[in-house]
This record gives sequence, structure tokens and C-alpha cells, in this order.
Amino acid sequence: MKIQIYFILLLFLATASVFGQQNFLIKTASKNFDVQIKITKCENETCEGKAAVSISKKNSSKPFQTIRMPNLFLELGTDQKPTANLIELYGENNSGVVFDDFNFDGLDDLALRNGNDGAYGGPSYDILLFSKASNSFVKSPALTTLASENLGLFTVNKKTKTLETFNKSGCCWHQTVRYQIVNNRPKKVYVFTEDALSGADDKIVLTTEILVNGRWKKTRKTALTKDYYKEN
Repeated sequence: MKIQIYFILLLFLATASVFGQQNFLIKTASKNFDVQIKITKCENETCEGKAAVSISKKNSSKPFQTIRMPNLFLELGTDQKPTANLIELYGENNSGVVFDDFNFDGLDDLALRNGNDGAYGGPSYDILLFSKASNSFVKSPALTTLASENLGLFTVNKKTKTLETFNKSGCCWHQTVRYQIVNNRPKKVYVFTEDALSGADDKIVLTTEILVNGRWKKTRKTALTKDYYKEN
């Protein structure tokens, strides 16, 4: 009887660890903020479900904001803790919590992975910009759309102060789009398309579109597919 009770207890504890609410503290994602996460369940190398994301100033025990997520997706590292600030275009390492300056105002903003609704079932994110006026992170619908309709989270180029998205269709159509941030909204300024579908079998069509003084300038050229992919 004691052995049976022991195994039942082990089963209960194992079930609780998989399906019960999990708590995590992330202190290394930002120099300015710590993040406490309570999420519905974890299993194997991921956590997913309803979550409360509490944010506090660095080393403060009292959060100044709690963000309720209908769904949050976390990838766990080898230490079984959520990774942070890891982004790979085609890789599996795409963190659920990403801090970066998305609107180039010198302040940390926040991306929270809301699931896998991006292109090709890739990661999708809610984007929250930090507002000094309200001392809080405020969701940006425009940037959230940008981070949910492409291949993963956009990249941030601090030198040019632009965001860049990437998308594709199958093996032979790729598109890179670059955005400036104007009044906290993305403004498309550059589009580069590699199209090996619509041209001749051995050629790829390269189209570059650049916004210059409010008008789009478009150039188009072709290259031999075998040479182009060898060089790129």
C-alpha cells in the first residue's frame, strides 16, 4: 500500500510540473528591467498559455506594470528557464521575451511572443513601446502587425535607425522590406524582391524599390540563377 501511495504521489508531482502554473524570474534580458512571468503550463522545452508578465525596475521587488497575455509562448534553455533576446530567422531559438529599442528613442521596448502565427507557422509577437509619459509599456498595433505577418520578429538596425522584415514564398521568391519609424509607426522606405518564379527557368528577377522624397523609384534587373545564388 505504501509503495502504491508513493507512486501515486510521484505521478501527481510530475503532472503538476507539466500542467501546473509555472513562475519564472528573468533578470538578464534588460539593463533596466526585471521580468516576472506566471504562465499556465510548461511541457518539455516550451511553455504556452495564459500568462501574467510583471515588469519591475532593475532589482526592485515591486512591479510597476503587469501585462496580461491571452497566450504567451516561451522557449526554455538547457537550464529549463525561458531564453531571452534570442532571434533566428529560420532557427528554433526565438525567445518569448525580447528587449530592444524598436522606435529609436533610447529606451528599452518589449516584444512578447504571442504564439506561432507568423509566416510558415513562425513566431509572432506583441510589440510594446515604453512611454515615459505613462511610465509603462504600451502595445503598438502597427508594430505588432509587422511582427506577426512575416518570418519572425523584424531585425533592428541601430546604425540606420530602421527595422527590416523578411518574407518568402517557397524556395524561389524572397522579399526584404525596410521601415523607418515616424511618430512610433513604421513607414516603408525600401523593398528588395528576389523572384525566380516569374522569369525564365535559368534567371532570377531582382527588383529594388526605394522611397525618395516621397516618391518610389523602382529598378529591375535579371541575373542567371546559378550565378546569383553562388554569389549570395
